[in-house]
Amino acid sequence: MNQENHLMNMILRSSKPNIFGTKITTINTRLVANQNISTDDVTKINNLHKLRNCYLSLMEVNDDKDDLRYLSGIITQIDFKLQTLWKFKEDSLYHRFWELPKCECPKMDNRDVYGTGHRYINPNCKLHGD
Repeated sequence: MNQENHLMNMILRSSKPNIFGTKITTINTRLVANQNISTDDVTKINNLHKLRNCYLSLMEVNDDKDDLRYLSGIITQIDFKLQTLWKFKEDSLYHRFWELPKCECPKMDNRDVYGTGHRYINPNCKLHGD
């Protein structure tokens, strides 16, 4: 069993309620048709969203800076894979990093410059700061 499946199974078996179960991911069917996404790739996209939600849940219950940065890096890799499956160029300019749990970077400022290459970073942010 690979590491991601092991982690997901571990979280699913947890006796404590966790947040990822309440997150719902829907697939944009118009984009699926426009991008000519295969059924297999739609399944992969769904599974990656579930896995991404597991990592987001781990971030929500963790306060250690090193752990949070590690989990953030995993989410970045998942986001790249999602871009590939959607047949988009892998580009971190289109990752909404400020939406990650525990991110303290300015939300509105980063939304305003989304996709431009400019980022507003809070130096005290556990994920992106110093």
